Amino acid sequence: MSPQSKNRADQNQEQEQQEPLQNPPVKQEPPQSDFSLSEPVGRFWQNPKIEQVLLYHDIQSSKAHIQMLGQTGILSSEETKQLLHGLEKIQDDLAKGKFALNAQDIDIHAGLERALREELGELASSVRIAKSRNDQIATDVRLWLRDAIAEIFSKIGSLRETFISFAERDLETVMPGYTHLQPACPILLSHWWLAHELRFRRDSDRLFDLYKRVNMLPLGAGALGGTNFPIDRNLVAQLLGFDEVMENSLDAVSDRDYLIEFAAFAALTGQHLSQIAEDLLLWQTQEFGFIKLRKAFSFKSLSMPQKRNPELIEILRARPAALSGRLAEFLIQLKALPMGFSQDLQECLPGLLDIVEKLKFLLELAIQLLPAIEIDATRMRQAASADLTASSLAVDFLVAKGLTQEQAARVVEQLILYCKERNKNLPDLAINEWQYFSPAFDVDIFQHVTVEESVSSRTSYGGTASMQVSQAIERAKESLDADMIQVSKIFSTSRFKDTVHKARAGQ
Repeated sequence: MSPQSKNRADQNQEQEQQEPLQNPPVKQEPPQSDFSLSEPVGRFWQNPKIEQVLLYHDIQSSKAHIQMLGQTGILSSEETKQLLHGLEKIQDDLAKGKFALNAQDIDIHAGLERALREELGELASSVRIAKSRNDQIATDVRLWLRDAIAEIFSKIGSLRETFISFAERDLETVMPGYTHLQPACPILLSHWWLAHELRFRRDSDRLFDLYKRVNMLPLGAGALGGTNFPIDRNLVAQLLGFDEVMENSLDAVSDRDYLIEFAAFAALTGQHLSQIAEDLLLWQTQEFGFIKLRKAFSFKSLSMPQKRNPELIEILRARPAALSGRLAEFLIQLKALPMGFSQDLQECLPGLLDIVEKLKFLLELAIQLLPAIEIDATRMRQAASADLTASSLAVDFLVAKGLTQEQAARVVEQLILYCKERNKNLPDLAINEWQYFSPAFDVDIFQHVTVEESVSSRTSYGGTASMQVSQAIERAKESLDADMIQVSKIFSTSRFKDTVHKARAGQ
């Protein structure tokens, strides 16, 4: 380590720790924390194992930072090469399970520097030049979340693809549509699948929009006010694949808005999964009988062997509540914080890891569960024909014959009461029965009160007529294709790895 670099490292250490000067030791020892996590007070500190998931990203951000220090002349070429080599060795050890934090490491940064010091000695302290724990942890969290977002994008895309394929499959399956959980009018099952696809399409849109605010670089902001070293933050952003640099150093180290946004996205996505589960739970009951679950996805009751329990669907309905809870937690944790870094910001990390884990689990469960559903199309159609769901078409028929909406509604209400008393459906009535209630009815009414007519007549944009649904399927395909192309452009390559590899090869 050159004398200039050693002085810079010492200056950086003084800026971060502000320790009183001691008599110069014969040999410089690695910095020590005020306590070991094995001591009683250590149990009050956030367990560094929570941060273990960020180790890979801490290495990546450190490599980019060192590369920048070399290209700006703050470190020599030889120092840069040694430090990058040491970091890559630690990365290999991490991948092989040979590197982990120990009880003396107060955080991942201390653990990484300890391992680097074992390889390079005093040169390892150069890893702290022109940066702080504050801006590095902010960078690491964004890198980790960026990778998690890529996985979530992919899973939502798979789920949307499932909805679209089911919509194509069920284009001729008629089911009762409900309002207030009461049969309202016949619709196509395809229409139901596409309604859910649209909700997850909007979830994708929200995640795309959120990603723009996640993919901003905090590194180089220092503890809060920047640094006096001539660093190139744009170069680091390029190496790490960030779209832009955060322009205010104080905001860079303290901003966690994107965590609240991500939690809100996750909670809303969870709501959509829960809503699907609720319908499926109703549909698989004996009273509805619209669907059956394959045996592998249901559980036989030990005490009542005549039934099987849809517990996985119940999990899909219940567990999203935890995502809403985490959103509330973040909002409360981050409220009224003073401007600048504080440990409160770190308290969001366990919740963030939990959100990502639970959301991926729920999406994977839905992806596996939906294809295990067997549709009883006959039962659905029977239900769509019952409960006089075509009565609104009888109203429309009378309005077309010159009655007012109110007059037509009164006539059809009397018809419905007549049918219920005699356990009949509208198509079962003879023409004289129709005309008993209104002479405006003629034989054409029989074509207007069938399930097929009820569905096919709703031809407005976004309606349930097969023509409209077919067009909606094509729009859904186009939207999914466009989204997946955008995702592949963003996440197809690891720009950081490629860039650093090429840079080191050219030295």
